[in-house]
Formats: sequence, C-alpha cells, structure tokens
Amino acid sequence: MVPFDLSEQEGEKGRNQGLSRRHQGQVSMAEQNQSEYEFLKGSPAFDGLSDLDIRSILAKATPMEVRGGEVLFRQGDPGGTMYVITSGRVRVLLEDDEGEQSLLNVLDRGAHFGELSMLIGSPRNATIKTVVDTDLLVLNHDHFAEAVEQVPQFAVNLSKTLGRWLRGELLGTRRQVIRAVFAVIRTRKEHAALAPQMVTAFKARGATVKVVTDRPEAWPSQDVLAELVHGNDVEPLRDRVADAVTQGVRVLVDCDVATAEPPLLSQCEHLLWLFDNQDQGLVDSRLGAFVRDRDSLAGHSQVVWTHKRSTRLPRHASHDLPLPGSDMRVQWDHDSGGPHFREHDVTRCVHCVDDLQFGLALGGGGAKGVAHLGVIEVLNREGIYFDSVAGTSAGAIMSAGYAMGKSPDVLLQLMLKEMTPPRWLRKFPKSREMFLLSQFRMGWIEPKFREHLQSVQFDELLLPASLVTVDLVTGQERIRRSGDVVSSVMESINHPIFGKPILRGDEALVDGGVLANVPSHCLRRQGSNFVLAVDVTTKLSTDFCRDPRRPEKLTSPGYLRTLLRVNDVSLRSLSGIHRSGSDYVITPDTSAHTFDDFAAGEELMNLGREAAEAALPEIKERIAKVYRSIDDSTSR
Repeated sequence: MVPFDLSEQEGEKGRNQGLSRRHQGQVSMAEQNQSEYEFLKGSPAFDGLSDLDIRSILAKATPMEVRGGEVLFRQGDPGGTMYVITSGRVRVLLEDDEGEQSLLNVLDRGAHFGELSMLIGSPRNATIKTVVDTDLLVLNHDHFAEAVEQVPQFAVNLSKTLGRWLRGELLGTRRQVIRAVFAVIRTRKEHAALAPQMVTAFKARGATVKVVTDRPEAWPSQDVLAELVHGNDVEPLRDRVADAVTQGVRVLVDCDVATAEPPLLSQCEHLLWLFDNQDQGLVDSRLGAFVRDRDSLAGHSQVVWTHKRSTRLPRHASHDLPLPGSDMRVQWDHDSGGPHFREHDVTRCVHCVDDLQFGLALGGGGAKGVAHLGVIEVLNREGIYFDSVAGTSAGAIMSAGYAMGKSPDVLLQLMLKEMTPPRWLRKFPKSREMFLLSQFRMGWIEPKFREHLQSVQFDELLLPASLVTVDLVTGQERIRRSGDVVSSVMESINHPIFGKPILRGDEALVDGGVLANVPSHCLRRQGSNFVLAVDVTTKLSTDFCRDPRRPEKLTSPGYLRTLLRVNDVSLRSLSGIHRSGSDYVITPDTSAHTFDDFAAGEELMNLGREAAEAALPEIKERIAKVYRSIDDSTSR
C-alpha cells in the first residue's frame, strides 16, 4: 500500500455529489457490520492495536461511499485527510509534465492513503480514481492528529507503510497490478467463444471468476453473477460487482457492444474490445462513441483485432483513437463445435488482463538453433505460451515464425529444405560450408525466406517480436520491432563469415550474435515479468581438430572451419553474459553438431525436446509462482 492524499475540499465534493447510498456521513462505526470491523482489525493501519484504540480512532472517522469510475482527486491539489478502504478498489495514477497518466498501483480493501500530506505538509502526489463502488473511512486533519498523538502504535504502522513504499521506489520494484473486474465486448458472433475460454484458463490455475453477461443461457448457472439487460437499471449490478470483488472474486463482464452499458463498463479495470480485421470502421463508430460519451473508458480500453486462421496473415488494421496500450491480434478457427480461439491467443488475453508479459528469448547458433523448435513444441504441448518473443541470428528465424503462428514442424521443413545442400552436393568435402557461403554471397537466402515467411510487417504479426542485429559503423546493437520482418531476419542472420554487411542508410549490419546472442534484455526492457531463454551454445564439443581415426592426434583445420570454431567459442561466452536477464534458461546439448549442420535438423529438434522435458517441472513451478502472486492478491 502506498500513502496518497485526498483533501478535505475534495472529500466534501464527493459527499455532496450524491455518491453515497447508505452513509452520506450519517452512519456511525457502531452501526457497521461486525465482520467489517473484524477485517479492519487486521489491516496494516490497525495492526497490533487494542480494540479500545481501534474503536477510538474509528469513532472519529466518517464513512463515505464513492461510485466506480469517479476521480477523487488530482495530483498536485492540496490535501488534508486520510482514507481507509473498507470495500472496493482505487487506481493510483501518476501524471507527467505533459499530463500523461501512468498506472502506479491498485489499492483495495484494507489499504490506507492520504496521511503523507499531513505528515510532511505536501500536496497530493498522485491522482486517485475508483475502480468499483468503494466504501471509505475518512479521518480529517484534526482527527488524524488526535489519533497519532493518542495511539503511538497507529503512527508506527503508518510509518511502516511509508517505509515499505519508499524501499520499493528505491529498489525499483515493479508493483503487480491486479485487475479484478474486466470486460470482453463482442462485435461479431464468432467472438462469443473468447470469454468462456478465458474463464476456463483462469479456473485452470485455481482462480474464481463470476460473469455478468447478456447471454446467461451460454454459461453454467454457477458462473453467472448477474444478467445484463440493455436499458435496465445497472445500479444493482454495480452493487453485486463491488460485493464480489470485496470477497476476492474476479468479475468478467461479457456483452455484445449493443448491450454494453457505460456505467457498468466504467467499473472495469480493463476492457477488451473485439473487432474483426475487416471492420476498422466499427472501431470509431462503436468504441469511439463510448469514449466520447465517457472519456474515462479510453484509459483502460484495448482493441483486439480478430481474424479467421489461415496460412497467410491479413494486412494490418488500425484506428485513430487515443488508447494507451498497443492493439492485439488474435486468430479464431471453426470446427464441429463452433468457433474457438487459439489457446495461445486466449492465454495472451488472460495475461493482458493480469498485466502480465511472458517473454521468450531465442539465441543464435547457426544450425544448432533448430533445437529451439523442439523446445517450442514441448512448451506448446504443455500450454506454456508467450506474449512476446526476441531472437538473434538463428533465433531470429524461429522468433519470426513463432510470432506468425507457424508450427515447429513447418519451420523445421523450412530449415531442411532451404538451409541444407542438395544430395548430389553432400558427397563432396566441405559441402555444407560451401553451400552456406554461396547462399549468402549470391543473395539466394532472402527469396527463400520470403516464400515461407511472407512479406509481412512487424505490426501484422500475432505478437510483438524483437530481432537483434549489430551496426558495425557504431559498434552498437540494433533492435528491430517495426518494418519488414524478413529484412530484419536477414540482418540478424547475416554472419560476417558468410556475407558482407547489409547497408541500410548509415548502418552496416551483421549478425546480432556479435554482441547479444541471447536477447533476454530486449524483453526485460519492454516490461516482461517472466523471461524464458533458450541457449543452444552453452556446451562446446572437444573434438575440434581431432582425427576421427586417431582421436589422440590433432590435425590442422581449414580456414573456414577455424572461423566457425572461433564463432562457437565467442557465442558461448556472449550467451553467458546476456542470458543473465532470464528467469530460466533451457540449454539443449548441441555440442555434437556444428554451426552448419542443418541436415541434422530432426536430431537437433529432438535435442531441444529432451532439454525442455527435463526443464518442465522447474519451469512450471516458476510460472505457477507468478500466477499465485496474482491470484493470492486478488483473493486476499
């Protein structure tokens, strides 16, 4: 919890706006529900206080109720009151010099704020906005001063809260924002499958979710909190949502855009608006109308573009609405059971609601990078999906394919077909090295990749991708996140042994592995909470220069083979440096294979499978820990 302030003036404003149904400053603490009082005894502000001390403080407090979606105060205003949340939730927003807001935290039942300005005489240092209907206990300046003087432990508790907050600021701790109320708004019949699939995903990890819906017949009765009927009074719905959140239940508002009610949507912490990729005009006419009617909805709305799954990605759809986050792109398919969304995309939507980002970093290593495909296959089978991906060199190829939704088997066939010499050439010595050299030097690689990966732009991918290359002019890495995907892949795999630098403007670009072979840092910079890396260069063979007929004897290697060995040693060292930003690293043992051994694709893919299988228990436990931190916070 973070101490923030609300002034006496703003408190009076809230009380006089008719926001309270029960209190309006007239109900004493003695009339409050006993269970609520018992809860307050365990809240941080009252921890360790005697019943007499707690009652003496609460006797000075004035109950107040504020409707969801209301701005209580703005950053920089004068302050003079302390608040304790007895039910509901508020958002803590920071504003920069240009007036842009960023979400710092969400405070819920038991949290207190406002005392900081009275302790140090400062104005309010954040904007606070209610998420759902919120009950507060208000201590004005005089009553606060009396409580601090008469109950020293109360002052100690407030100081502890302030200390924890300051420590988090100094350490740069990222606060996990828990979104307990969210909505999925449909604009097509195919969209009906997403909300039930999301609820199934939440339940699979033990979360409790209830639904407010305009189609109760489509849901199990035990999942339905309330029915949403267009035109009916939504006040009872708001009350039920607020009560459910207080009990630690997540609430999903599932509705068609035609039945969406702004007063109810304003209580949601995140809104997923589903639009077909061909319905760009609807974004302005439907979502735009809501935003113009209630501008507060824009702050937590996100557009999700949907399209039917196919072999080619559709062109990028866009809009001009001032929404804070990036649009998402998801795919649906149709079978005998009706429309359904990809499990990967369902997980991404769930992560979006949870303000989570899982990142996958795929390192370079030439042919050894085919092992990435075995890892991905196992992770897909186990339902472990990622919201963003970053790749270097061979990892860039796999990252691009992953972001396009291509299966590991499809990418394996690409490697076997395009990166291995024809059979007639394989009987000649050094055929693999010569084949790769000719492919790069003659410019034959790019057309092959375009045939398989298409000429797509980054904003047409299903999830964000970061591809790493290095500029030899400045000696710095370049992270590609926009423009033509295949061009960025070519830059990232442009190994200086095989090809000349690719010239783009003032840049001379080569393989990203020269500086950052396992690009975990790219994902951390973009806010990933959990980063899984795959490093295929950790283990190094010791048979370099060995004569197969006389292993104890060294033989002189060729020039190209020596350069490739130097590259292996360099990648091994660089990987150890850059993978340190990962939460977990899978390290397939590819030491028996060389940089150019693409013909061993099946075996390399199997090595990736074996490494992923061995790592699964630890990976699952670490991911479960991330989920527990969210679900426990929601249900506390």
